[in-house]
Amino acid sequence: MNTMPVELPDLPPQITSRYITLSDRDGLNVHILEAFPDTSNQSSTPCHLILLLHGFPELAYSWRKVLVIMLFAPDLRGFGRTTLTRSGSASQVQYEDALSSYHMLNIVDDVCSLVRALGYPSVAMLVGHDFGSPLAGHLRLSAHPELFASVVFMSAPFGGVGPPLSQASSEGGDDKAKERVSLGSDIATALAALQPPRKHYTAYFSTLSANADMLGQGGKALYDFLGGYIYMKSGNWDGNDPHPLPSAFSPSPSISELAMDLATLPEYYVMPLHESMPDVVARHVRMDARIKWPTADEVSGGVYAAEFGRTGFQGGLNYYRSALSPPPPERIAQLRALAGRRVEVPAAFISGAKDWGVYQTPGAVKKMREVVCSGAGGMQDEDFVLIEGAGHWVQQEAPEMVVRELVRFLGKVKAL
Repeated sequence: MNTMPVELPDLPPQITSRYITLSDRDGLNVHILEAFPDTSNQSSTPCHLILLLHGFPELAYSWRKVLVIMLFAPDLRGFGRTTLTRSGSASQVQYEDALSSYHMLNIVDDVCSLVRALGYPSVAMLVGHDFGSPLAGHLRLSAHPELFASVVFMSAPFGGVGPPLSQASSEGGDDKAKERVSLGSDIATALAALQPPRKHYTAYFSTLSANADMLGQGGKALYDFLGGYIYMKSGNWDGNDPHPLPSAFSPSPSISELAMDLATLPEYYVMPLHESMPDVVARHVRMDARIKWPTADEVSGGVYAAEFGRTGFQGGLNYYRSALSPPPPERIAQLRALAGRRVEVPAAFISGAKDWGVYQTPGAVKKMREVVCSGAGGMQDEDFVLIEGAGHWVQQEAPEMVVRELVRFLGKVKAL
């Protein structure tokens, strides 16, 4: 597909926009941002590929401040300008039809196909932020060993791949699967029984109403919602004081202990049971008039609001639906093969010190460092980095520090 490059504001001059059509992925037309050290010779192929994977609700554009050295950042399936040439927009896919297309291993196949299409034999450093972090982990565990030389998880610890959800768990209809949370239906029940009753944000993101709730009336309302949501998860909001939850130190916490711990998280993670995410943001905005797009991010706010206003959120929300639902039957054998595997290449973790994402799943950091990344290479102490003052959007809040850590880590990898 011949599509004109996307004109995006505030891009450094070395960053360009283009499309790559993946014929082996049903014609997925992937929009990528790329940066080369020498913009006068972009036809040459750099010797080291660094691939950046965004999370939700973000885009390849969220990496613009760190796209400085031979880097590629795609809009993943269901986001931004990436489209399906045979079936229309990937980000407008219907709620009912999404589970197979948006299963983690299907996105893994998309990314592996993209690497081949870019013409590289391997990826020197794979970096995933937010939902991109478990995607990076699955890529490393499931791809050929030589394809990814190192991996950097950002803002979401990677706890490995567990056994696939039993197909029996879907008995009782799709509604049950839609409402389950990643920590299990028992946790969901325990959260709902609290006073006041609560629910996990992933359960909300998996509901039929979430896309329409978050889109609202579009325009300024969408811009304001995204601004409030981004601000509340940033290092600027006083409501963020991350720390390990007590149950992280217990070898076998009870369901009630876990639920009470989770209920202490900010409401953008564990929400009032009967509220939508825009309800949560609007209530906090009324209480704290400072909650808005930070001045430096007003440009990205306009881009985000325009893109999600055009495509909707359903493409990104389908990642959560798929993660909380039984896998497609054809993926079960693959998931069983991945269960318990270790990341046996050099690994790093980078997050903002004011990011609750580090601790939202009790015990995830310990499991990542001591089990999942404990093999050859592993994750050294110096490669577990929390950047002071930054929150969840660390690559946008502290880009210079993120670049410094990525360059340092890549230097270690190349020296091995």
